Amino acid sequence: MSKLDPEAVINLAPVKKTAMPTVGPGLLLALSDGFMLALLGWTLIQLFGSDTLTPEGDLSQRALVTGLMLVPLVKSVFGIYSLGRFDYLERTRRTFQAALLSVAVLAVPFIVMDGFRSFFVEALSVALIGFAITYAADLLLVHGLMASALNWRTPVVIVGAGPQGAAIAEKLQRLPWLGMRPVCFFDDDDTLWQTRVANLPVVGSTDLLAKSPAYAQQAQAAIVADIGRHKNELTTLVERLPFKQVYCLLGEGNVSAVDATYHNLHGSLALRVSVRPPTSYLRIRRALDILLSGILLVAVAPLMLGIAAAIRLDSPGPVMFRQKRWAGGDKTFDVLKFRSMHINAEEHLQRLLENDPKMREEYMTYHKLTYDPRITPIGRFLRKTSLDELPQLVNILMGDMSLIGPRAYMPKELPEVGASADVIGSVRPGLTGYWQVSGRHRTTFQERVAMDVFYVRNCGLLFDFYILCKTAVIVLKGEGS
Repeated sequence: MSKLDPEAVINLAPVKKTAMPTVGPGLLLALSDGFMLALLGWTLIQLFGSDTLTPEGDLSQRALVTGLMLVPLVKSVFGIYSLGRFDYLERTRRTFQAALLSVAVLAVPFIVMDGFRSFFVEALSVALIGFAITYAADLLLVHGLMASALNWRTPVVIVGAGPQGAAIAEKLQRLPWLGMRPVCFFDDDDTLWQTRVANLPVVGSTDLLAKSPAYAQQAQAAIVADIGRHKNELTTLVERLPFKQVYCLLGEGNVSAVDATYHNLHGSLALRVSVRPPTSYLRIRRALDILLSGILLVAVAPLMLGIAAAIRLDSPGPVMFRQKRWAGGDKTFDVLKFRSMHINAEEHLQRLLENDPKMREEYMTYHKLTYDPRITPIGRFLRKTSLDELPQLVNILMGDMSLIGPRAYMPKELPEVGASADVIGSVRPGLTGYWQVSGRHRTTFQERVAMDVFYVRNCGLLFDFYILCKTAVIVLKGEGS
């Protein structure tokens, strides 16, 4: 079979209709918000409503309606529903901005209208509760129900089967809540035809998309994975692609994308990247670390005592495990964890890797093992629930770590981290972080490094809030390491 006959490596059946052909993701999210706000209004009426109609009661009902109506109105102004299924971090940022605008909108009449201040306080309280509840509902809807529906995700073809194309395909497969389902690759390099990249077929050249309607029917959008290869031909390439939406990737982790916006400079497309001095942010974060870690240590002290007793009964050895971790520059510290492995685990690991080539390959790629025989029975439970990391609250209180930050790398891993160490080492390592909520053990070592670089270049209180919310969801679902 000739390489010029790429139809043999892909099913040319037309793409299936989506599971929700008449209800778009934006409309579904709006309907979800409407239901949650109606439920909130009914709950508040049941708790605080009065059967007797009084002027005060009528004013409270008007405040309730005002607060409830303000939520979808302001979210619509910020384009939150038009975001559809993509970029939940951007949805978080816009929701936070919408809540701030609501505060500003109701603060002005609160100041100038003496007789109606209680009205605006009640309306603002309802609105803020509404933003919090609808945000949580959106999180559950996108990351739960909608992400599990394969046909809901937009089918896309990827132009460019090189390293960047493979990376974005793997990311879309691993993170279904991004809302895209990669179908196949197109690449002008004929040596890649009839091969598979990231478990997807490389069909043929990009000209096939323009020449054959059967190929165009496979997807609804295209991703140009490596715009550097096309340079001055990028505009021509985009015009040739038979899709209404084309996404052009700038690179993996090299752009501070959280605060990036595009500008039209009289026909020239420019990307504006906001560079923020981190000094004030780091001071605020350190204060929050001290406050929250102190509160959490007191709250979980009984649980930690119970875990310590269970470890003692489960296997011989100390309760705590200490390991040297890198803290930037030449600094190291002893990270604390509940012991989840048998004693002499490192020697046991070396014997396993020497005797089992498959385990050695897996460990070299992920620096973890899917089934690790070194882990004790109680240790397996602690890792799955992330309870083994509770002692790191002491590291946070002492200033070795932060609640949120890049991974705490071992000194021996620094050669693999490479030049990215200068960026990652500029902030404290975290108990949780961006890579932990974006695939965790399913990501390769280099992907973790790229995610840590992305986090450091985009770190901020809003980003940290997003990571905390995702961490809570992952812990509740039991998706530990």
